Amino acid sequence: MAGKYQALLDEGLSSLSLALDQGQRAQLDAYIAELELFNPVYKLVAAEGEELVVRHILDSLSGSLTIASLALEFPSCRIADFGSGAGLPGIPLAIALPSCSFTLVERMGRRVDFLRNALLRASLSDRVQVVDRDLKEVKDRFDLITFRAFHPLADILDLVADLLVDGGYVCAYKAVQAQVEEELVQVQRTCKSRWKASFVPLHVPRLDASRMLCLLQKI
Repeated sequence: MAGKYQALLDEGLSSLSLALDQGQRAQLDAYIAELELFNPVYKLVAAEGEELVVRHILDSLSGSLTIASLALEFPSCRIADFGSGAGLPGIPLAIALPSCSFTLVERMGRRVDFLRNALLRASLSDRVQVVDRDLKEVKDRFDLITFRAFHPLADILDLVADLLVDGGYVCAYKAVQAQVEEELVQVQRTCKSRWKASFVPLHVPRLDASRMLCLLQKI
């Protein structure tokens, strides 16, 4: 394996205590290459080069051990990534969690085209699908739901509640805990659904910023 960012990924994966085999590293390289190829035209993420790898790839992978642990609670765990955009965190998580199936939910046409092409390039189409619908139109149910840089929690949790199996989890990538706690206050005020929340601090290698997972289980 001799990808463009081999040293950076070696360092980052080691720091995250993630061991990806040669096939998984090849998938990650292929996905990063597609992201770099189409980003200038599609404006998928606001970063390039090593910053893209740190702020988007390693950031997405920073939650993978926690999500893998939750996935063990469900046979043949089904994970959905809402507002997937460029496939973040869904595609890096799918690479790191080969025993789980993934659904990437994205309604913007150009991003949907990118996602489908990226899945082909990264040899993930067998267990990762793209659903090109608005969140309100999704009819399936999932064990775990992820999202990153998506809507405020109060805007979507009532919709999300109907798409989770009993005992399922929302795994929301967030920044500062105090801000998330404010979002949860608004959830209590405005949402019909009720949730039990916990926080998992995340360390993203080479990223000097607060990152965390907000885990939400429907009560």
